[in-house]
Amino acid sequence: MLSKTLFALAAACLAGQTVAGPHHGHGLQHAHEKRAIVTELVTVTNWVTVTVGGSQTKKVFFSRTRKVRPTPTSISTSTTAAVASVAPVPPPPSPEVAPVPTTIVTQVRPVSDIPESIAPIEAPKSEPVVQPPPAPITTEAPVVEVPPPPAPAASTKAAEPAPAPAPAPDTGSKSSIAFKRGLAYNNKNFLQRFLNSGTKIGWTYSWGQRDDSGVNIPFVPTLWGLKLDFAQTWPANAQEAINKGSPALFSFNEPDHASQSNLSPQLAAQKHIELMNPFAGKARIASPSITNSGNPGEGIEWLKQFFEACSGKCAVDFVNIHIYGFDTATFLSHLVKVHELFGKPVWITEFAFGGSESEINSQLTTVLTALENDSKYSFVEHYAYFMAEDGMLVKGNSLSTYGNTYAYGA
Repeated sequence: MLSKTLFALAAACLAGQTVAGPHHGHGLQHAHEKRAIVTELVTVTNWVTVTVGGSQTKKVFFSRTRKVRPTPTSISTSTTAAVASVAPVPPPPSPEVAPVPTTIVTQVRPVSDIPESIAPIEAPKSEPVVQPPPAPITTEAPVVEVPPPPAPAASTKAAEPAPAPAPAPDTGSKSSIAFKRGLAYNNKNFLQRFLNSGTKIGWTYSWGQRDDSGVNIPFVPTLWGLKLDFAQTWPANAQEAINKGSPALFSFNEPDHASQSNLSPQLAAQKHIELMNPFAGKARIASPSITNSGNPGEGIEWLKQFFEACSGKCAVDFVNIHIYGFDTATFLSHLVKVHELFGKPVWITEFAFGGSESEINSQLTTVLTALENDSKYSFVEHYAYFMAEDGMLVKGNSLSTYGNTYAYGA
């Protein structure tokens, strides 16, 4: 019975259903987007506690297969889902250890008509001698008075450039974000505990297009992909985010990965020009985010093909990358490689380490120290650990050891 329930629960998630409570904040539109993202974003290996019939509980191991990421057994999540009734489904071969497809919320602008000269008034023939004097007086008087009107015209033109700086709320400058560190989240209720006195968190993102964080730090919206109505809702949502102070815009999420936005470099380039370029100069524009896969056509190789397809036409201010499964030395050398290949600043919008909580904390401390203090990595503008979620940066009602380090340490 348990295995049947789990199998059906996974099928329900993949069908776009949700086992969590209703999403509140920005209406059905936003909830719709978030559910779609939820069904796509499965990034780590986890243990999930499933409750069946309100009493029986069992821990089930599942994992998302990222082609280049070794299966980390240390990044864990504790999630509880209640199922009222589920139609019988044939059980999987091994309910105790078989991977159960599931979904984690990892879930884009008077010159008056003045005669050039005023003709002299012709004097009456009876007074021929009077004609010369009036001529110079009549013609010079206008010449002296002509400059004043142009003056207002010139001052009017001088005032026109003033609106030009208006687009210059270039919210995309690095200085618009107080700190390099950001929070990737799906559950906004976890955020505030990272933002107390002494925090080093400066921005947030949720893989979604609209800010539902409820916290007073910059939010970065994500176009994510071409599924559902993401492309249709992006122009309005991206502009709304910019109007509210968003410093940057994220493009497609892991188009090099089959289970994510899954786009060819050529199509991604075409759609990036269409959907991201209009915001150039209004906010900083990211490249599509890539995995650290070394497989053919993925990771760095995919991004090379993307820039080739762009032919210099894609608005890209920084390269967006994700890193999993690397030790600290390989992690840092990978950053240097990306920067040298593409010659642009780098944002790391997903990364994580494996091991025990203390081992993760040690690795994270090493990387944070390098990113914050070593000039060799000054090209890394911002980064976000995966993620503000229970079992990761959060542990129960407080932050995990490395969650506390991420928010307030190193």
